[in-house]
Amino acid sequence: MTIGKKTYTLKGIPTSPGLAFGTTRVVYSWEQSVGERVLDRAQVASEIIRLDEAINETLLEINRLKKMAGEKVGGPAARIFDTQLMIVSDQAFLKKVKDQIRSSRRNAEFAYSMLVEKSVIPLKKSKDVYMRQMVYEIEAVSKKVVNQLRGHSEIRDGAYPPDTIVVAQNFTAAEILNLYDRKVRAFVTSEGSSTSHMALVARSLLIPTIVAAPNAHLRVKTGDRIIVDGDTGEVTVNPPDDVWNELLKKKASLKALPLTKLKKLPDFPPRTKDNVKIYLAANINLPGPADRILPKHNVGIGLYRTEFLYLQKGSFPTEEEQFELYDYVAGTYSPQSVVIRTFDLGSDKYYKNDRFGQEKNPALGWRGIRSALDMPKLFRSQIRAILRASHRGNVKILLPMVTDISEVRKAANLIKRTMVGLRKEHCKFDSHIKIGIMIEVPSAALNSDQLAEKVDFFSIGSNDLTQYTLAVDRDNRKLLKAFNPMHPAVIKLYKFCIDAARQYSIPVNICGEISGDILAIPLLIGMGMTLLSMNPTKLHNACNLISRIRYEDARDLADNVLRAKTLKEVESKLLEFNMSI
Repeated sequence: MTIGKKTYTLKGIPTSPGLAFGTTRVVYSWEQSVGERVLDRAQVASEIIRLDEAINETLLEINRLKKMAGEKVGGPAARIFDTQLMIVSDQAFLKKVKDQIRSSRRNAEFAYSMLVEKSVIPLKKSKDVYMRQMVYEIEAVSKKVVNQLRGHSEIRDGAYPPDTIVVAQNFTAAEILNLYDRKVRAFVTSEGSSTSHMALVARSLLIPTIVAAPNAHLRVKTGDRIIVDGDTGEVTVNPPDDVWNELLKKKASLKALPLTKLKKLPDFPPRTKDNVKIYLAANINLPGPADRILPKHNVGIGLYRTEFLYLQKGSFPTEEEQFELYDYVAGTYSPQSVVIRTFDLGSDKYYKNDRFGQEKNPALGWRGIRSALDMPKLFRSQIRAILRASHRGNVKILLPMVTDISEVRKAANLIKRTMVGLRKEHCKFDSHIKIGIMIEVPSAALNSDQLAEKVDFFSIGSNDLTQYTLAVDRDNRKLLKAFNPMHPAVIKLYKFCIDAARQYSIPVNICGEISGDILAIPLLIGMGMTLLSMNPTKLHNACNLISRIRYEDARDLADNVLRAKTLKEVESKLLEFNMSI
């Protein structure tokens, strides 16, 4: 056992499979936006001066706010700023920050934020209401100081040491991308869900990830040895030396595990026991390791999430930047289909300092096709890029978060006008490109018969459809048990969509997390889903399962499940079927 450190296990939700082990780096909320820089010894003195200047500017700012509050709303509001003045002027705390800058040779905003985070941890746990309230005032002051400091510095983030595993309260999708660039080995969070956007990115990057491991960011310490099992959801902290040494011997093979399973995929499409082809595809967020393997097995892309271009870049990409990527993806996977979804951006994905990201309820807000239609120049730029890439003949367009037929008509008109412009420029594109819509909200599912007449295919987003149907926030840890895409009400909506698609002879695909769920796959096949698009790491097990299923048995299962009245009944029937094959 690691000397002086107790071995213990945390249990979370497995989100991205694979086994990883390494040394922890606890990443606090402030560190996700505050860069860390190593200073030369000669820079330390000037860094302390920079801190003093930022403190003085913050004092001036707070005094201005105090005066304004006194003039506008009177004394009580002004006294709030007295507390902030006291905090920012705390000489004992500032001495600690300066000592930290000298001893660690780290930049001022990093040292200041780190010590603030440590100082508020006991206050957050206090039973005293006043002390808990102080946390907000301290964090408000910290933000002001850091903002002053960031106005004088340029942040540069470098790679972490090899085999670093980061632990945090939670991450955004953008932060996952940033940490991926810094060569992080695995992720563990105290909060979150397996259907969150950060989880989707982690799976796409094939990085072992566990979410909702209670208080992981408070219990685990930076420098601890840790084992992350992305298949079981177990986090082993400070494992015994014999276990650790055994892992060291297997290091190379463990790192290659997710890729190894992809390389062993059977030829596509897989077939059932009674020789029925079942079409599978991959959900992809970004170019990555899967791109070197999937095309060799004739696997196409059922969902390409383009919003991560924005998250990776930090701003909207140009038409040319988009075209280069879409054309690369289409060429790499040709002749298999590549379904490119237009930006599904909402305020849960916009950067915090972005003018678009200011909504109290982003799940029900300005996102998907709504924001696209309100930003026609950006939407047209993306459509142009997709159409230009469609010259390869295997590209399809997918519109997200459609709620009614008027949105489809507006988007279709914009696409037609864009085609006219490209023809005038003598630019090659697929004039018969297929245009589909995501079915993610109940209104679209219930009106799927009207929508099916106007589009070329459906793609069911089970994650959001479940969230909106059951009124369950998919990222709320307290509601994890309530979020289930196999709820009878949600299954009935799948059935509405499938029936409508059959009526108009269009394909109906499903691309949410349920599509890779071993229990759910026989049900989805039996209901008549045309294609199951899933995370690449799920494909191997899905192929093995399909080879053991009889198609007719799957259809009988679907008929049986559709008569179930409760979630428990559904799960019982699916489990019974799974155990029988």
